[in-house]
Amino acid sequence: MVVVRDDKWGDNAAPFEALKDSTDGVVGQCVARGTTNSFNRNGLAASGQQRLGGTLSIAVDPRNGKSGTVYLAWGADEAATGFTIHVRKSTDRGVTWSASDILTAPRATNAALAVNADGVVALLYQQLTGTNPSLLWETHLRRSANGGNTWSDLTLATTPASTPVKTFDPYLGDYDHLLAVGSDFYGIFSASNVPDMAHFPQGVTYQRNANFNARVLLDVNNQHSVVPSIDPFFFRVGA
Repeated sequence: MVVVRDDKWGDNAAPFEALKDSTDGVVGQCVARGTTNSFNRNGLAASGQQRLGGTLSIAVDPRNGKSGTVYLAWGADEAATGFTIHVRKSTDRGVTWSASDILTAPRATNAALAVNADGVVALLYQQLTGTNPSLLWETHLRRSANGGNTWSDLTLATTPASTPVKTFDPYLGDYDHLLAVGSDFYGIFSASNVPDMAHFPQGVTYQRNANFNARVLLDVNNQHSVVPSIDPFFFRVGA
């Protein structure tokens, strides 16, 4: 994993060459070596129907005098934990990085980083838990107010990884998204839309007809059932 930097916003003859590797002098500082992520074109039952093939996110502390703090998240194949998200930190604008992860999420993908106006860093990701045939996709928002030393864990969704059955790839989508506005975090992710409040620990509001008691989706006339599918979900988390 290599990070490059440009101190003139790309407006120079040799853009993105401001950061040179400390070991070999080549453009770009190496954060981690020997990482592997194979691209799986089709999702399998063992991977929660989701294809896996890489995830990457970077975020900078927006506070005055703190822009040297940078967070990087990436995914890699791991023999023990499957596809795994790693998060590391730099406090000198990418020159050096933490020697080990400040956060690791096994069997996880769709990493999205953001840092709010208070310097709180957050990571949104989706993690496969359980074993076949009872696999689940859990969507987590992890936050740290002390630079990654400790993290809270807010579970946004816990949905079955087998319902609905996928009809095309990707199943959940190759990305989710997170951004900070002031002290708040806003994000979006995709998940099974089976209307079950147990799937959404923080609560949820559907903008479509659904019967949460019977756990069925309904058509526009609110009369006939509709088969489950994958929907986007939007959230806001305050400070």
